[in-house]
Amino acid sequence: MINGKIKVLVAEDSAVTRMLLVHLLESDPQIRVIGAVSDGQAAFDFVQSNQPDVVLMDIHMPHLNGFEATRRIMATKPVPIVICSATSNTQDTVFTFEALEAGAIACVEKPLNRERGDFEAMVAHMLETVKLMSEVKVVRRTAHAPSPFA
Repeated sequence: MINGKIKVLVAEDSAVTRMLLVHLLESDPQIRVIGAVSDGQAAFDFVQSNQPDVVLMDIHMPHLNGFEATRRIMATKPVPIVICSATSNTQDTVFTFEALEAGAIACVEKPLNRERGDFEAMVAHMLETVKLMSEVKVVRRTAHAPSPFA
């Protein structure tokens, strides 16, 4: 934490979505975004030289997808990782198991469309999840073969 604020790294390949997520996260006075990167390799590299309290990780990114970046981070320098994706319903069992198998500790749906009636609730859920997960103590995980769910 910096001055009592939760330090968050955002990993998202879409520049517009990355800016939106940063804006939404920083709308909460308890959160400070310390980095925003466009791919999984950059997220891995950032975590190796910085100390975020939480990583908000997209799944589909170039160079290294979110699941593989999560596996590598958890095997080298563990930090709570929240998977944030719009491409899979977070209630989908296979998606959830893949995220947990990779080492993530939570999954949230990406709040993208302000026109949706539940947009504010989605944002509130994302913010609350980031804050709660920042308190989770994580341990190093052994890197292993890709999941059969992939």
